[in-house]
Amino acid sequence: MDGDHQNAKPDVLVNAEPMADFFRTLANARRLRILAVLAEEPRHVGELEDLLGYDQPYVSQQLARLRADGMVVGERYGRLVRYRVVDERVEPVLRLVYRFQTAPQDSRVGKS
Repeated sequence: MDGDHQNAKPDVLVNAEPMADFFRTLANARRLRILAVLAEEPRHVGELEDLLGYDQPYVSQQLARLRADGMVVGERYGRLVRYRVVDERVEPVLRLVYRFQTAPQDSRVGKS
């Protein structure tokens, strides 16, 4: 175990808490779906409701969390606010999630 600790990159050890916060935000399946849709193109709350089937208060609540965590921003266009992903870490993580989901069952991590 000590050998593993010595081989860890120092920046990972120092930045472990912010990284854990980032992944805690992504750990909610519905937030992950919202981010996946927003990564495709900016959308307003009504579009997210229609695409994902979540009600407006829930979508707004999750967008507030994603905004507070710095993952998305809202930009006003007339009466609508369009949300878009601004955290550059989100899209690479989503690509990794997609790759994991589409990997053959026998090649997934932890499979013997």
